[in-house]
Amino acid sequence: MRFSSLVAATTLGLVVALAPAAPGLAGPAERQANCTALGGTLSGSGNNQVCTVTTVVVSPDAPSGSPTTTFSEDRPVGDSVTVDTSQPVRQADPEVSTEERDAGDATVVETERTGTPVITEEERDAGEATSEDVVVAGTPTSTTRTERGTTTTTQQPTTTNCRRVNDDRSARPVEKCDRAVLTTRTTPTTIVTTTTTPQERVTTATQPRETLITTTTPVTEVFTTTQPRESCTTTTFQTQIATATTQQTERTATTTQPTTRLTTRTTTTFNFPRGTDVPTPSGTPVVTTSTADGDPVITTADVAGTPVVTTGTRPGEPESDVVCSPAAPVITSEDGETREDVTTATIPAEPTVTVTREEIDPLVVETEAPGAPIVETDTRTTGQTCYKNPATAEQRRNRC
Repeated sequence: MRFSSLVAATTLGLVVALAPAAPGLAGPAERQANCTALGGTLSGSGNNQVCTVTTVVVSPDAPSGSPTTTFSEDRPVGDSVTVDTSQPVRQADPEVSTEERDAGDATVVETERTGTPVITEEERDAGEATSEDVVVAGTPTSTTRTERGTTTTTQQPTTTNCRRVNDDRSARPVEKCDRAVLTTRTTPTTIVTTTTTPQERVTTATQPRETLITTTTPVTEVFTTTQPRESCTTTTFQTQIATATTQQTERTATTTQPTTRLTTRTTTTFNFPRGTDVPTPSGTPVVTTSTADGDPVITTADVAGTPVVTTGTRPGEPESDVVCSPAAPVITSEDGETREDVTTATIPAEPTVTVTREEIDPLVVETEAPGAPIVETDTRTTGQTCYKNPATAEQRRNRC
């Protein structure tokens, strides 16, 4: 058997460990000590001493047979669970109420209210002024003056103081004259006519004008809010709902499992070879087994019991029937910001004309025309004489 083999092996190992290093004489005391070390009992005497070692091995209890289970009384466990088993049932004598209320969102319409316009007029310059200068001539006056030019001088021979020197009865008169030099000085003249015309500058400044017409009209925002309304009659019913309450239970299950206990007894005999004190197994170990009832294994567990179900009712949510019909809407009006719309227009106005007069330098015009030359003569005698119409040779030699 497995248990005897294990004991034999263990004992053999111990015997080997007790073997002396070298053979020697054995004594009773050493044999007793070695047998005690094996857990055995020494018996006999002399060379017939034996050591008997008995080992008992008790195996763990092993289940045997069928377990038996017993149950305790049911007991509540956890919270009860109530569930509705019907739809809400309306009760008699409903409450009836009527109210007027808003119906939907209000609508806001924005319009504008125009006030009384204010018109103002303002005359102002329109553009740049224009200026025009005109020179106006007065009555002219004239003056003349004579201007002399460069004098030229010419000289030519002439005679003077001529007197007849032959008979008055002669056909040709012979005249004896004094020789002279006629000096002629000629000075040309220019007649200068100065015409003076008085002048004045007449400046006409024209400033265009216009009339600015400003129309200011106040415009006010008007917000008109229309809130739809309705009249509603509400009929309210109280309700009841059937319920079922389930209370879970549990019970204790006690299970008893019978067991069997196996006891194995192994007896091994050791002898002592001659001259040694080392116990040596002799023969086959004797193994005997026995069985007995072990301790039963008792286990408990909580298991579900039979649920307890009770029925009842509970108040449900009130149910209301609402019938609505349109009512007169609520209309409110509110003014918002006011702005001013300004329009302008312009119309031409009479221009502003300013005339200024300023005397300026007169216009002087000089014209020139040739005048009569101034001729001056001067006769100077030379102290010599000559003859006109000479009759004799001597006279002809001194001809004028």
